[in-house]
Order: sequence, then C-alpha cells, then structure tokens
Amino acid sequence: MNAYRRTWTALAPLSLALSSLATLAPGAAHAQSWEMASGLPAQRDVHRGTKEIRNCLNPGGVLSVGTTTPGGVNPNTNMLIERLTAGAGLVFRFQYDTGQQPEQAAQVTEFRDGTGFAVVGSLDPLNVAAPQSRFIVTKVDCNGQPLWRFSYGDTTEINTGWDILQAGSGTAASGTAAGDLVALGRYYRPATAATPAVYRARIARTRVNGTPIWVRDYQASIAGDFELHAIAELVPVAPSTTGDLVAVGRIAGEAAVLQVNGNTGAVVCTARMRGLGTAQYHDVVPVKTTAGTPEFLAVGETSAAGAASQVYLSRFVPNCLLRVHTHWGATADREIGWAGDLTTATTVGGVGAGVLLFGGEVNGTYNGVFSQDAFLHLANPQTLLPLAGGLGKRYGTQGALAEKAFTLSAANNGAYFAGLSTTNWLANGDPQHALTARASVNALKTNCAVDWQPPSVTLALASATYGVTVIARSALQEPLPTRSFVQSQTLCCGVGP
Repeated sequence: MNAYRRTWTALAPLSLALSSLATLAPGAAHAQSWEMASGLPAQRDVHRGTKEIRNCLNPGGVLSVGTTTPGGVNPNTNMLIERLTAGAGLVFRFQYDTGQQPEQAAQVTEFRDGTGFAVVGSLDPLNVAAPQSRFIVTKVDCNGQPLWRFSYGDTTEINTGWDILQAGSGTAASGTAAGDLVALGRYYRPATAATPAVYRARIARTRVNGTPIWVRDYQASIAGDFELHAIAELVPVAPSTTGDLVAVGRIAGEAAVLQVNGNTGAVVCTARMRGLGTAQYHDVVPVKTTAGTPEFLAVGETSAAGAASQVYLSRFVPNCLLRVHTHWGATADREIGWAGDLTTATTVGGVGAGVLLFGGEVNGTYNGVFSQDAFLHLANPQTLLPLAGGLGKRYGTQGALAEKAFTLSAANNGAYFAGLSTTNWLANGDPQHALTARASVNALKTNCAVDWQPPSVTLALASATYGVTVIARSALQEPLPTRSFVQSQTLCCGVGP
C-alpha cells in the first residue's frame, strides 16, 4: 500500500516552472537505474511496502517488506524484509516465522531516531479451524533483528494490518507525542446463516515502543465491504497541536474517506465518492497549501458499469471536502493506481518538490501483445491532470507475464517502486518474484520501460457522507518471530547501476 509519508509537504504552485526533461545526460540516468527480482525458485514472493532509507546507519538505499510463500503453495506464509543499497547491493533479505504460523507484512515506516523500522501486517494463529488472524506491528532494527511485536484489537475473526506511519505531532496533555506510531487495519467477521458479515476499519495509535495509547474500530452505517487501505497525518490546525488522521479505502462499491482526531480517534468527518460508477482508494498523500492549510491527495481506481477500471485521483480540503478528482486510462485497458508520493526537489530532473508521483499497474495491449506492467507517472497536484513536460512510463517485459508496482517512495535523484514479477528471470521456473526497481531522474526511465501517456479527464464533483460507530479495543504483546537469511536475487533483464 503505499508511500514514504513526508507529512505536511507544501503543494507545488500551478505555475511550477519545468525545464526540459530531455536535456539530462543519458549517462546520469542509467547510472541510477536498476530493477531487482528476488526470491527462491520454489517460493512465491511479493513486496507490499517500500521506503527510501534516510535515518538508519549508512543511510540510503531502500527497505521493502512483504510476504514469501515457501513451496509456492504452502499456507505457512512468512513475513519478508529486504534491504538494498542505492546501487542494488544486498544488505540483508530475511524471512520471519512464528511457530509455523502464517504471517504477512503490508507496509513499513522508518523511525526518525535511526533505531530501525516498524512493520505492519498480520499473524494467523496455529491450528484454528475458523479463519482467524491478528493485526500486528513489529519493530526491527537497522539490521533486520526483531525487537518487539504487538497485536492490536481482536484476536478472533480476521484482523489485518494495512498501513503505518510515525506521527510528526502530538499533545502531551492528551498523552500523544511526535514520534508515536499510527497503524491502520481492518476487522472482518464472515457472514453466517444467522448473521450478516461485519466490516470495521481499525486505527491504533501507540507510543514509540509499541504500547497502545488508543485503539479504535470504526463500523460504518452502510452495509457492505468497508476497508480503509492507507492512512496519513495532516498538518495541525490551530489551536490544536496534533494533526488529524485521514484514512482512505472503500465502502460498498464507493471510494471512502475517514478523518479522525489525532489525539483521541474521535470521528471528524466522512466522505464517499462513486467516481465513474464504482471506486476505491489504495493510498493517500498529505500535503499543505502555501498558506499552511492541510489537504490530502488520494490514489486508487474507478470504473463505469461493465467497464474496466481506470486510475482515480482525488484532492480533498479539510473536513473531507472533495475539491477535484480525475480518472486516467484507455477504455480498452485496465489501470489501477496503487501508490502515491510527493517528489523531492531532486526526484526528477526539472521537476520541483511537491508534485504527485503515483504508480500501479496497467493491463492492456502493447505492440499487439497483451501485457500487465507496472507504471509511474506525474500529476499536477492542483489539477490532478498530467504534469506539463512529465512523461509516464510502463515497466515490464511487454508480454503475457506480469509486473505490478504496489508501493513507491520518491527518492534523491530517482524513485523506488516495489511489487511483484512473474517473469521467469532465472529460467528456473520461479512462479513469482518480489520486484524492486529504482527509476532514474530522466523522466523516471529505466532500460525496461516504454512511454505511457493515458488520456485523463476531470470528473464533476459529487460526494456524500456516511455514519460511523466507534468501538474501543485493547492490545496484546506477542512473541518475536524467528528470522532466517535468504539471498537469492538477480537484476531483471540485465538492468543494473
């Protein structure tokens, strides 16, 4: 799910000056580009979260987290964490297992004090007939050693972790502080013959050591699937010194937004949008205007009745008010926006800080052959239309096999994205690799990329609210997993730094 959350980055003005992206020296671009596939031949691997490393010892490079499935079909999945240098060198690649219990990692945030990373995900109990899982957060140090683990909320039914951040604000009188962790997940109880299914979003705010400050479940008044996939912290609005939290996802076929008080978890506002007919968000990026007003950008997908999905981008002002939304894509293709981030001053040559960088997957014909590829593109953060001078790229083998970008992180002189690849890079029958790529400064290009310029259209404003019931939950300390080192990896299609 999602991007390096640089809270409170100012939006780039509409008059953003762009120099020609084509004037950069090709050598500089190629020196920064690489694509790495990793995973043992008998395993299925995927990266779900990634962050540029900025604080750990010897900063630089990228940390990605996800899941590995031993034997390809073994239900005992393991949490996967991989650290690479900026030059694609392997620092470590560990899988983590707790007593043969299935576990997965969804997203990661780096501690600003340089002590390591917090990883959110889920852990399934052993030998339970009914489907169950726990919503967990694990801290690992800069070398991947686990330090602590907590589960938050229920230990029965299905509890899943989606996203995590380290807060930049807090209020001592309320028991919160800058440096707190905020994790997002969900609770799901399947339907029975006597009772309907129950869907709840969950937000946990914890101290830096993982002990809970508050844990809240949010149950919507609308029947149907309710999942919030990503969370961000907004800039504080006076007189409060703590920024609100905003989570995005879906509710009953519509895109959903939930804004809560950062100190207490109390509901501030809600919003839902149909987009082209159905819609959902997969990521959210906090921003602020030059006047300091908190806003946020959401990235996802939308589709009309009977049509394939297209990328869906939205911008909101305080109190969940929709300001602008657009859809991107060709009607003959299927596009999904999985992740977003804001460019730094050096991410892309000629582009300043605060531009929306987003990525995901595009499914459609290229040169007469169906291809499922990862993509990256740039959007004007004000209009959510293509940035003038910016050129999108799709990455992959342009063939029947798949590449997907589930997560991305803007970086110095480039950007990282991560996901999966089913291309048989090692010719050893590996069914699915974890994929990490560093796209260079030159229009986000690597050697395995082609231009991608989908049509984009602004939608008419339309949104509604929904009611929410709030339920308090508790937390439980969990045993640490056992880690084991797995090294297998290779540069994709010969693309290296």
